[in-house]
Amino acid sequence: MSLAGWYHSGDGSSRPNARKDQVHLYGKVALVTGAANGIGRAISERFVAEGVRLVALDVDGDQVEVVARQLAARGDVEAIAGDIARREDVARAVARCVDRFGGLDILAANAGIADAQPFLEIDDRSWRRIIDVNLSGTFQCIQEAARVMAPARRGAIVVTSSTNAFYVETNMAHYNASKGGVVALVRSAALDLGAYGIRVNAVEPSMVRTRAAFITEDPVGGPEYLKRVPLGRFAEPAEVAGAVAFLASDEASYVTGQTLVLDGGLTLGVNLPLPHAPLPGSARESQA
Repeated sequence: MSLAGWYHSGDGSSRPNARKDQVHLYGKVALVTGAANGIGRAISERFVAEGVRLVALDVDGDQVEVVARQLAARGDVEAIAGDIARREDVARAVARCVDRFGGLDILAANAGIADAQPFLEIDDRSWRRIIDVNLSGTFQCIQEAARVMAPARRGAIVVTSSTNAFYVETNMAHYNASKGGVVALVRSAALDLGAYGIRVNAVEPSMVRTRAAFITEDPVGGPEYLKRVPLGRFAEPAEVAGAVAFLASDEASYVTGQTLVLDGGLTLGVNLPLPHAPLPGSARESQA
């Protein structure tokens, strides 16, 4: 009997028409935050394609309902409107995973916001909103999910951070700080939750083609930015979703507390022009 076109899951079962890049996620239950657009939507699409049962949470209730309806034709999906800055909304989404699907195996803590303002013009309201969502909200997602995962002695949490955590950009101090905090949070959570069999990791994308990454659509700024990217292009949301799927899967079962950078080589170093002549003291200089 030919096995072509079949995927064998970790529990020994098989199913047809699997993706060639399938990872071991079939049958798991996931909560994805920020699921209505961009990276969060791509993660939701990838999880459903992998056979994951999904609760999709987003502050845009109408849009996340649209996404859930579209994905429901291919899998088991439920939409919930909520703001991760409100603990009660996070707790309600986690409880829905348990009530409908019997538990929670994966959290993709993806929701986040950004803004660009000169440093001297950032007011307390702007600062607090970004910290409340990106850092405090992520903490609440991890904590509420882990409280369900801990009794089961297993779970995978993947947080969407950013290269801004270490490769900061001008006019983004509040966003940069929030993402730097997220990386420390991920490492702390991984250290504390490992005893419960819960893995916590992060992805750090740079510029991804989403509505928030305005530079990707800028006809002047976009090409200028790409001159610094060795791969010469922006990331696609599906590429980030692939990394999240790997970290959430059993194929990353011994990976925790790590951040996976997806930047096309942007942060590797600085391109310098070649000098016009050999540098002093070099072998070439002595032959000149």
